[in-house]
Amino acid sequence: MVVPPSPAQGVIRTFRPRTGSPWKILRETFGLPSFRRFLVVCLITLNVRMIFRHLDATLPKYMVREFGKDVPKGTIYSINPAIIIVLVPIVTAMTSHVEPLVMIHYGSYISALSVFVLAFSTSIWACVVFVTVLSIGEAIWSPRLYDYTVSVCPEGREGTFMALSSAPLFLAKLPVGFLSGVLLQKYCPETIEDGEERHSRTMWLIIGLLTASSPVFMTCCWNYISKKDDKESTNLNEINYTELSSCPGPAPTLETL
Repeated sequence: MVVPPSPAQGVIRTFRPRTGSPWKILRETFGLPSFRRFLVVCLITLNVRMIFRHLDATLPKYMVREFGKDVPKGTIYSINPAIIIVLVPIVTAMTSHVEPLVMIHYGSYISALSVFVLAFSTSIWACVVFVTVLSIGEAIWSPRLYDYTVSVCPEGREGTFMALSSAPLFLAKLPVGFLSGVLLQKYCPETIEDGEERHSRTMWLIIGLLTASSPVFMTCCWNYISKKDDKESTNLNEINYTELSSCPGPAPTLETL
């Protein structure tokens, strides 16, 4: 791949992929201030991303125990992929001029607030509203998380950033599954004695507070995570190129390439 010369450089450079051992790549990546800020964003958004595990594990059991086995849990769950399919291309096209981190910030607030619907009402309609609002927030922030990943990583390290950004999410799945089981057993048990009642609203209030911590922490850390490192990015990308003008023979031009 040949990169045309910029007015500032005045030479043609050829692209060479950045290679190295896994340890060298990790050491170089962790040494970048932009990666450390990126990692903070991934950790902050961990709780809001965990709500989708509760959507898979906690919500179906909650609906069956509160409304019976005939509750249309599959129909309610299908609201999420239907909204995502429709809204993601529309929202992405309409907000392409907005910074990815800004969309992540606002979208995570919407997704977090959706949980409190179930904390105020135990009804099938509350479940429908919860999934709907959650899906709208997901359509706003989730696709832009990938945009943000690509925008902050140096050229040639996109795969490394993508892989490392997913690591905290996979590590957190086990404790979320454990938390779901504990909350269901304590506040929404499968069977109850005569005179007892379930406290499902308390369960969803706890989940909502944990989820809401993500956008709140993002607001508190905004000045740090929104920093730009143009100079750092430029210096890192320079090592990807080798000047063709150093080769023997006449200097190449765009007409001869």
